[in-house]
Amino acid sequence: MKRIYTFISILFLGLLFSNCTKTEDLPLLPSDKILEYKVTNLPNDDVIYGAIDNNENTITVYLPYYYGLLVIDPTIQVSSGAKITEEILPVKTDEKDKTYTVKSATGTTRTYKLKIELQSTPSFEATFASTSSIALTQGPGTTLPAINGTFMHTNSSLVSIVLINQETKQRVQMPTPNSLKVSANGYQLTYTGTEREYRIPSDIIAGTYDVEVTNLNHTIILANPIKITYRQPNVALTLLGLKLAKKADWTINASSDKVLLDPTAVIMTLNGIDYPLTIKSHTRTEMQVSLPENLPTGSFENVQIKFQFKDWPDVIKTQLYTSTITES
Repeated sequence: MKRIYTFISILFLGLLFSNCTKTEDLPLLPSDKILEYKVTNLPNDDVIYGAIDNNENTITVYLPYYYGLLVIDPTIQVSSGAKITEEILPVKTDEKDKTYTVKSATGTTRTYKLKIELQSTPSFEATFASTSSIALTQGPGTTLPAINGTFMHTNSSLVSIVLINQETKQRVQMPTPNSLKVSANGYQLTYTGTEREYRIPSDIIAGTYDVEVTNLNHTIILANPIKITYRQPNVALTLLGLKLAKKADWTINASSDKVLLDPTAVIMTLNGIDYPLTIKSHTRTEMQVSLPENLPTGSFENVQIKFQFKDWPDVIKTQLYTSTITES
């Protein structure tokens, strides 16, 4: 009997030792994941977290309209030992094809597609601040009238304005507005400053235009169109005395709210004698002219410059102070 107990004990210990030393390889946990996607370029230290779907490999960021963001600047946390293969840069909010590839320490990769969902207002309404015929009749180089509307933010760069010719359907993109403020009448969008980059494009064709306004994914046509008419051309020329050189071309700019329509001649009058200048080139905003060989040099009083345009009255500028003309 003692031998039987001894045999059983040895057998039990052998089985116990065998069970204690046997190991099974468990599957490795995925280490090529994005764990956190956080947008940090928000006011008041606010943050927005992206919703990460590791089945569809997507990151969805929901952006409330009131932040008025044009770009998001994310920080990304990945699995231990993993890294993002591309540089993490700011992303435009209208970007559709942005992806991130995560590479694990073992070499596996996973690519996520970024989806940016702009949460907009339920609706959008807008109208010109003034609907008088004077306000709604403008010309190339003039300012678009102010627009009142339910913009619900003050980031003017989020607004796009397109003028659509009613006859030809040509679309003319207006510059990005540079002022959106809360006024006594609510939100008001305007173009401020005298720079042409904030004016109705100088090369626009005369006609009647519908005004398309896009704000926070809403696009509407204002109830009142705007009429574009050509106006008397004019030049921006100082009257405090000219300083010109015969061997250098003279650049003459249009007035800030006017354009140069078909200039035909530029004539300088010195001491009662007319000297035609040569128009070498011109656009609606400037012309290049050269001085004639027979133009005298020296100092002159009351120099007069006459500008002639096709189908328009002449524009005459007379200098009030001494002008100087040199050879070079």
